[in-house]
Amino acid sequence: MSRVMRDLHGFSESAVYRFPVRLTLRGQLVGVMLILAVLAVGGWAIGRLFTPGASEVSLRAAESPIFEARPTPSLTAAAVPLNAPLSAAQQRQVDYALTYWKTYNSAAYGDDNPNGGDCANFVSQTLLQRGWTMNSKWFNHGPNAMSSAWAFVPSMYTYLRANASELGLVELGESDRSKYAVGDVVMFWWKNASGGYSAAPDHVQVIDRITTAGGQASISMASHNIDYDFRDLDDEVTTEHPGAKYVVFHLTRDTN
Repeated sequence: MSRVMRDLHGFSESAVYRFPVRLTLRGQLVGVMLILAVLAVGGWAIGRLFTPGASEVSLRAAESPIFEARPTPSLTAAAVPLNAPLSAAQQRQVDYALTYWKTYNSAAYGDDNPNGGDCANFVSQTLLQRGWTMNSKWFNHGPNAMSSAWAFVPSMYTYLRANASELGLVELGESDRSKYAVGDVVMFWWKNASGGYSAAPDHVQVIDRITTAGGQASISMASHNIDYDFRDLDDEVTTEHPGAKYVVFHLTRDTN
């Protein structure tokens, strides 16, 4: 079963709303108001929620993509000094990414490409090297025992966004470039053939190098599927995937 199907497992459309056969005029009015409220708030016909259980994903059929950064309560990100040295934890994370971007560490963490892509699995591994610890929602206990928040891009995005404060993350937008740091997580939305974007992100990578020239920062990333090191961020959203959008999850500390 594909990961997408596993994540949507348990979704049910069998709910039935039953009303008494005989209703007073007041009851009828209340019923109509209740139905209108459901339609307005829940988007009943086109916005039913998928219920994936432990997958940590909740997508609406008619939801718009969310690739604009939102403030993280109680956490802020300052501009990173140009050519700032890496911390020991950042260096561990980058060393791991540059060791396993091409030669997978599949014996320990599996290879999720058969399920649609290994990019999230790879980024999670680098976060583990940074100093994060597994928990009940974010884990990989072997090739066939990983959570969706660890290995599936939409689930990872939902998990990071919903728990940003607790995880020490600040969500940054494309205009916050001066605040990006090595080891940060970059989520991408590709522009589709109709000129729009899906509700869920399509890809995730980790920043493996930031260099400067003429006061301008050049951001590069490591990834699986496609397997790359030092992949240029600007090239990715212009040449490789024209019109792509992204957000960056900036790590304010080395532990989750």
